[in-house]
Amino acid sequence: MSEVIRAHQSLLLGHNDGERANLSFHDLTGAEFSGLDLSTSDFSGASLQHAMLMKTNFTRATLFGTDLRVANLRRANMTHCDLRGACMRGADLSDAIMIDADMREGVLAWHDGTESQYEHRNTEISAAIAVRADFTGAKMSTSFVAQTDFSDAVLRNASLNGADMRNCLFVGAQMEGADLSGCKLVGANLTGANLSGVTVEDADFSGAELAGAIIDPDVLAAPELQGAKLPKTDTAIGERLDEILEGHRQWAASKGGSRADLSYADLGGRDLHTINLAAAILKFAIFKAANLKASVLSMADLSGADLREANLQGADMRGVNMDRASLHGSDLTGVDLGPLKSTGPSNRVWRSSLSHARFQNADLTGASLVDADLTGASFDGANLTNADLSWANVTDASFRGANLTGTRFEGIDMSTANID
Repeated sequence: MSEVIRAHQSLLLGHNDGERANLSFHDLTGAEFSGLDLSTSDFSGASLQHAMLMKTNFTRATLFGTDLRVANLRRANMTHCDLRGACMRGADLSDAIMIDADMREGVLAWHDGTESQYEHRNTEISAAIAVRADFTGAKMSTSFVAQTDFSDAVLRNASLNGADMRNCLFVGAQMEGADLSGCKLVGANLTGANLSGVTVEDADFSGAELAGAIIDPDVLAAPELQGAKLPKTDTAIGERLDEILEGHRQWAASKGGSRADLSYADLGGRDLHTINLAAAILKFAIFKAANLKASVLSMADLSGADLREANLQGADMRGVNMDRASLHGSDLTGVDLGPLKSTGPSNRVWRSSLSHARFQNADLTGASLVDADLTGASFDGANLTNADLSWANVTDASFRGANLTGTRFEGIDMSTANID
């Protein structure tokens, strides 16, 4: 086997003695291929059970009908990989790149020495871990994908029609434009998922959790979603906004009143510049395209909030909680997301929590994210010019395609992040 791998590496380097690796139908259980470039190789019908394949490059490789049960594929690159009829039950696909991978059904054929044999197989990814994996444009029609964890995964424009995805976790998943027609999503958890532009014809969402999910109005009204636990958006709360803000002002000044709770409120498109909602409860609130320029949101709870395309220029957001918030395309230039320090004798410090928040294509020019918790956050395509991320926790954070000109990373171990 080592000679086959060596010849394949030689081929990729353009040497005359190179030869494409063909390990089809081989028993490679427990094999160690981590970090190798196996692009364009052929593992059709092979057994890679329990194999160590971390950061392995399988770009355009053929894994047709391959047994990948309980394999470690963390951060593997499987772009354009042929995985038809493969079995990935229990595999670890965390942070794997599965862009345009083909995971449709397939017919595996071989000759047993006497006659040709044929076996029809559906791709299986059940009970797998696929957190933060990128399935953009993947073909997963009719696949069996039950009880898999797709938390914070990217499934944009993926073809999932007819797939069995019962009881899967899609918490915070980016599923814009995905084809979910005919899908079984019974009992699935899609909390905070972005479902804009999805197709849901004949899908079964019975018992599915959709709290805080971003859903187009026509899809939200579709009969396929009526058996789901739908987002409880409050569109009337805006009529009482002045009253709520006055009560919050009095509460902040210790003069009675009450802390503002605008959870699930729909305040999209509103002009709220310079508003003071420090320490307010804003869970799953909708501020899409709202003007929050120079607002005070320090210590506010914006977990799961929809802040897409919002104007947050110069906002004071120290000590904020924006776990799993959506900030696609938002303007955060000059925003302060650093720690809030007590002025009293306790010297207490509150760090901003931005765990799994999504800042794709957002403008964070000159923003301060000092000491913030950025675990699993996505800054793909964002502008971080002259931003300060010193001492932040960037474990599993993604900066693919981000502009990092002048960005400060003092005290950070970037090896734990995902960068181009």
